[in-house]
Amino acid sequence: MKQHKKPFRLSNLPNSLYVLFVVFIAASLAVPKFLTPGNLSNLILQSSILLLLSFGMSLVLMTGCIDLSVGGILSMTGVVMATMLRMNVPAIWAIAIGLLTGVLFGTMNGLLITKLRLPSFITTFATMGIAQSIANVVSEKRTVYWDPKPSNSLIDTLGKDFIRIEFGQTAKEVLTISYLVLITAVVITVVMLLFNKTTLKSRVFAIGENEEIARLAGIKTHFWQIGIYAASGLLAAMASLLVLIRTNSLQPTTGEGLEFQAVVAAVLGGNTLKGGKGSLTGTILGALALYSVRSALSLAGIDTSVVMIVIGAVLILGMWLNETIQMYEERIVGMLRSILMGRNHGHNA
Repeated sequence: MKQHKKPFRLSNLPNSLYVLFVVFIAASLAVPKFLTPGNLSNLILQSSILLLLSFGMSLVLMTGCIDLSVGGILSMTGVVMATMLRMNVPAIWAIAIGLLTGVLFGTMNGLLITKLRLPSFITTFATMGIAQSIANVVSEKRTVYWDPKPSNSLIDTLGKDFIRIEFGQTAKEVLTISYLVLITAVVITVVMLLFNKTTLKSRVFAIGENEEIARLAGIKTHFWQIGIYAASGLLAAMASLLVLIRTNSLQPTTGEGLEFQAVVAAVLGGNTLKGGKGSLTGTILGALALYSVRSALSLAGIDTSVVMIVIGAVLILGMWLNETIQMYEERIVGMLRSILMGRNHGHNA
């Protein structure tokens, strides 16, 4: 049976599209340095880290759960990789073990929630603290550095620019796309293909709408939920890898607070806390919107302590825009229907 596409409606677009548009225009007009090639390069690179976290968060939210441990996993896996590099472990093995650590920690979250029937909010809040504590203990609450050696030359290679376009002599006039952005693009492309071209999307949405009905329909709900949490842990570990390569070091507190930003980016993208629906494309726009805000505030010289306040305001703005557009759209559609019905009655008479 051929499925008919739903009619296009502005209200079906993610909140993040409206927010990104408003923020980008406002920042471009208010902050002269915002649209420079150098700042746009930094904006894309910095949002890549949040984007990976937000993708994992979005998948979890679609199942009707939440993962507050992503920030802690980022800190913990980053410290694991950095410590191994400091111990002269080859970079490829350090990265592999760090990513595996993220997967195992995410799997543990899934098992605790599905097998013990623990609430996802409380469970991941607790494991966030556990992961962050492991990061602090292993690093002794100090930034972890390592000496550049042939065994970790892969880190230096991945930190280089893939594309470099010079519009002038100063750093702000140079547009760069690093290998880190390329890695992020590949990862999100793979995730989106799996989500849209396999049964992943239908399974996740079914679990989010009603887990019991999904189970009765033959869906292995626990299997998919554990897998989603494992994927979230992997994406958080990959985000920590980007931080590690970008800074050539790792602070044990790097991930603190990023779980909140990941939730905001995901919700702006159209992923509700109730589950059963969502958008990965919207999540991309949400991450870009948040880092546009952060970049504009930084360039304007505003204290970073107000960033979280502004991010919360951005979330409210996005929800308000969506509700307003939906309200006016429904009014316009209703008026058009009334006009058409009136004409039809006139012709029949």
